[in-house]
Amino acid sequence: MLRLLMVFLLFAWPLQAAEPLRWHGGNDLNEAGRLLHELLLPEPAAFASLSLAERDAWLGREWRRVLAERARFAQYRLPPERGEAGFNQALAGDELVAYLRRQQPDYPGYRQLRQHYLALAQVNHHTPLPPGAEVRPGERDAAIPALRQRLLELGHALPPPRGRADALDASLSEVLKSLQQAHGLAATGRLNDDTRALLSRSPAEVRAELRHNLRRWLLLPPAAPERYVLVNIPAYRLTLMQNQRPELEMKVIVGRPDWPTPALATHIDGLKLNPDWTPTANIIREDLLPAQRRDSGFLARNGFSVWLPGEGEGQDPGTIDWLQPPAGIRLVQAPGPNNALGRLKFEMPNRFDVYLHDTPDKRPFNEAERALSHGCVRLAEPERLATGLGWPLPPGSQTRILPAVGRVPLYLVYFTAWVEQGHLVFTRDIYGKNG
Repeated sequence: MLRLLMVFLLFAWPLQAAEPLRWHGGNDLNEAGRLLHELLLPEPAAFASLSLAERDAWLGREWRRVLAERARFAQYRLPPERGEAGFNQALAGDELVAYLRRQQPDYPGYRQLRQHYLALAQVNHHTPLPPGAEVRPGERDAAIPALRQRLLELGHALPPPRGRADALDASLSEVLKSLQQAHGLAATGRLNDDTRALLSRSPAEVRAELRHNLRRWLLLPPAAPERYVLVNIPAYRLTLMQNQRPELEMKVIVGRPDWPTPALATHIDGLKLNPDWTPTANIIREDLLPAQRRDSGFLARNGFSVWLPGEGEGQDPGTIDWLQPPAGIRLVQAPGPNNALGRLKFEMPNRFDVYLHDTPDKRPFNEAERALSHGCVRLAEPERLATGLGWPLPPGSQTRILPAVGRVPLYLVYFTAWVEQGHLVFTRDIYGKNG
């Protein structure tokens, strides 16, 4: 009896209609599907292993994920066209092809990276470098012929060997130095473990990293602004772009891996001259309080005053019991040569409370690895950026804010791969975002 009831319910229950295919016509992608596939770049083997309905659902779901990432990336209200509302309107109006064409990133950097990604699909062979000890300039090693072959495969022009083909001669060492410097490695000119690992990656491994980076371009406005500031976090580099060309570049220091600089889009809306600094509660707790407990004169010597809840005047740090500081304590560092923000702070609205600023300590800019800050971006040459954005820099020690000359977009991005002079360039994934 129970079995008969189950059979009856199975046939009597209304069958749920299958979700209509939106991105396919028959077994193939339709025009909108091809455009979306080109933007999302699914991993080929994994995508092919899905059923037709699963592939169709994946495309729509992944695009909504991109839109959600855009909303988190932007520190302002997104135009409807760039968010869920624009996508839903295109769905309702059956205008997906035109909509997706408007989503194509119009940046030379994106197009160049995509060209390399597509070209790698045709590469089935590469020459891996065998493991071994470090090879210094002038030394011989069995790995050197493979090194030469691999560099040729990657498009590097190499002069013929000077002497033996298995020797790391001076010209080959210079090529290695340039390659190491471009990829954020110590430019030693030696064949070491890091350089072997970089050069030995298979085309499939490289394509996987390029997919991560091409997806990150989708967070930026599709049409490049006439002028904008781009900070590439893992490359430790700021670029002021004008009409799709770099107008100035400089080194930067970014957040430590345990205190990362967030990827975001905002705009520079002011320049603060001779700023004071109010450190956040976690900086006070993790850095400043331990320093004060080790050295009772640390805060006073560095220009800090203490602000307590309900009291309007700053107090001498020497009056506070730092083993048991009062709740709600606030520290403010006065402007001056020791101020952590230096002479210039670039104001930029964002919910993370990070900004671009000067620093009194320029020594770390000589380091190759510069993930050293509490999340803000320290500039090697802040005066150049200020004047490049149109601000005159008046003399004096007065603290004041100069209003923005114009609304300049600012993008903090996380690109571990890009193209320079026709070559792919990689840098270390300092925050482990590539999966």
